[in-house]
Amino acid sequence: MKKKRRRFLPVLLILVIGGVLFFWVRGSRMKPAGNGALRSDIRPQMVMTVEKKDLQKTIAASGYLSPQQSKELFFSVSGKVITDRLSEGRRVKKDEVLVELDPTKQKLDNLQAQKAYDLALINGLEREIIEAELALKMAQENLEATTLRAPFDGIITRDLVDVGDYVGINEQNAVGTIIADGPYEIEVRISENESPQVAVGQRVMITVEAIPERKFEGRVKTIALQAVNDNGVVTLPVSIVLTEESPLLKPEFSAEVEIIVDELKDQLVVPITAIVNDKGVEQVIKVVENKPVPTPVKTGMSSGFEVVILEGIVPGEEILINTYQFSGNTAASSSTPTQGRPGPQSGAGIMIRGR
Repeated sequence: MKKKRRRFLPVLLILVIGGVLFFWVRGSRMKPAGNGALRSDIRPQMVMTVEKKDLQKTIAASGYLSPQQSKELFFSVSGKVITDRLSEGRRVKKDEVLVELDPTKQKLDNLQAQKAYDLALINGLEREIIEAELALKMAQENLEATTLRAPFDGIITRDLVDVGDYVGINEQNAVGTIIADGPYEIEVRISENESPQVAVGQRVMITVEAIPERKFEGRVKTIALQAVNDNGVVTLPVSIVLTEESPLLKPEFSAEVEIIVDELKDQLVVPITAIVNDKGVEQVIKVVENKPVPTPVKTGMSSGFEVVILEGIVPGEEILINTYQFSGNTAASSSTPTQGRPGPQSGAGIMIRGR
């Protein structure tokens, strides 16, 4: 029994000494330097020079490109196609003739209606004159309806008939499709919490998934008067129109938009990770002669990415990019600034962009 105890004591002694050495070395590397900051080796990649730049606060959303106008083309009378000027990709002007039907029957109906109206004017009662007049009007409209014209300036995207085809009366017998010849628009849904920040005319940056290397500009065109409740998720539809065109853009391309709801120019901007909250006081860690110096600051507009510094530091000074390892209170160091506008937790779609 004594032999076992003697063998165990040296092992226990080694463990105790090792533990003491470990915590002594760890403490020497992370010794407090005052105001909660901790000493640590400062490497060049940990330091940034403070400078001024522009900052944009945006609300992100996604949607699909669609023409500002799109219309299925169909006839209100039936008949045989005698002229077909539809061609996919062809640009047309408003009121340009696209398709014509054989008007023989409609011409006959119109002549008969005209004759009946003329007779009613001579011998008919007032009621008979009114009936004949209405019948003539309908006959004239049917005759005009044998010619299909472009409802607006646009591009033909579908051609569904040929000369000799018989066309029916309703929308199920569409002869083609036309879309407006102009910039596309995108309908997006904005959360009810973020919607008060959106206004008609605000600038929008647009990224199309099919063309990721290029950004397009747009404007907020309309804001819906009524929100949409989808299984308890309330959003507000917002329409965005592109202010530029490109032949690379196609209907139904997916797009990511960033609505610029606020923009600050020539501001002192630092990463949010450069801010440490020490007992309610916001600080940055300035680097002076390669030593960390905690410095109180006042912050402005912020998000989970960057924050405006209103007071405390000036352009040209150097600070630590990330203050986490220099904070004696890790919970405080990870908190967002208390000054200025709310950070990312106030709305998942809000972001801050520096330029």
